[in-house]
Amino acid sequence: MIRPATILIVLLAASLSLTLFVVKYQVQDFEGELVEYNRALSDNRQAIHVLKAEWSYLNQPARLRNLAERYLGLAAIEARQVGTADEFFPVLPAPLPAFLPGQEPIR
Repeated sequence: MIRPATILIVLLAASLSLTLFVVKYQVQDFEGELVEYNRALSDNRQAIHVLKAEWSYLNQPARLRNLAERYLGLAAIEARQVGTADEFFPVLPAPLPAFLPGQEPIR
């Protein structure tokens, strides 16, 4: 005759083996996802590296100067184009008093 404890132990062992089987395949799926994420991360880092190199090339001052001259008609600033403050503000207003007339200065 089979004892109830034996049946309980067999059922417990079967349920643990089934649980272990399910967990094993879940872990394998997660490891596969991790590999995919690491591959995507590596690809993105490579793309960022390429984009930084392209950005550096596109922002070279000599290249931008040539494009500005060719398409915008712009040229470098010459010394004769720079003015002085006297040319921009020929008469500066008188400085304001530190206090209004009829008042004593604040000390």
